[in-house]
Amino acid sequence: MTVRLHRRGMLLNAVCRQFAFAWGLLLVAGLLACTPTSPTPTLSPFEGRSVLLRDDFSVPDTAWTLFDTSEGAAYIRQGELTLEDRGQGIGIYTQRLNQSWDDVVINVQLRQVAGTQNNWMGVLARQQDEQNYYLFALSADGYYLILRVKDGVATALAGPTSDEYINPGQDANHLQVRCEGDTLALSANGLLLASRTDDTFAAGQVALFADAIAADETTTVAFDSLVISEP
Repeated sequence: MTVRLHRRGMLLNAVCRQFAFAWGLLLVAGLLACTPTSPTPTLSPFEGRSVLLRDDFSVPDTAWTLFDTSEGAAYIRQGELTLEDRGQGIGIYTQRLNQSWDDVVINVQLRQVAGTQNNWMGVLARQQDEQNYYLFALSADGYYLILRVKDGVATALAGPTSDEYINPGQDANHLQVRCEGDTLALSANGLLLASRTDDTFAAGQVALFADAIAADETTTVAFDSLVISEP
């Protein structure tokens, strides 16, 4: 499944970025957000939680949308789910089909395999359709973002902000997303990066995504050890 990408523009300063978001054929005006970060320890990934879904991507699974097009690809190989953005100006995502959740904690390991570090990679949660969802992202150059998209209109809830606790380059990161009631939280490598409240979406599908920002650049991201559990 391919979608129009969201773009980041020039570096404004050490902790702020300005970017525009485009989804489907709808172009959305640029956003600017700058949020200070004070990371705090989070719970161990599955402490006291009931697991709803566990996938180590050891075998191909038709519950994921897998594809291979000129714009991008999603495939399961060698114990990872890999997404390729092939530089056509299209962000790439794959949904967990026919499953919807309300309150969840999503844990996944992700790493950039190749391509530009000026990217976004992460999780869509409570997704209703291509124009309604929450987006939780890290970048290979050390930024994070929580985004709400409602009827195609993007609103940055946290970030884009740089953080030293995000492993750069091709080093793996442990991404944790918490959606509990109206609380939305993003953690990396066991440390809380941002927590916000928003009650726009109460439930929906989960998807994994990768996005090279510039239309002529590519990025490849591999995901592993996905666990979706109750809060």
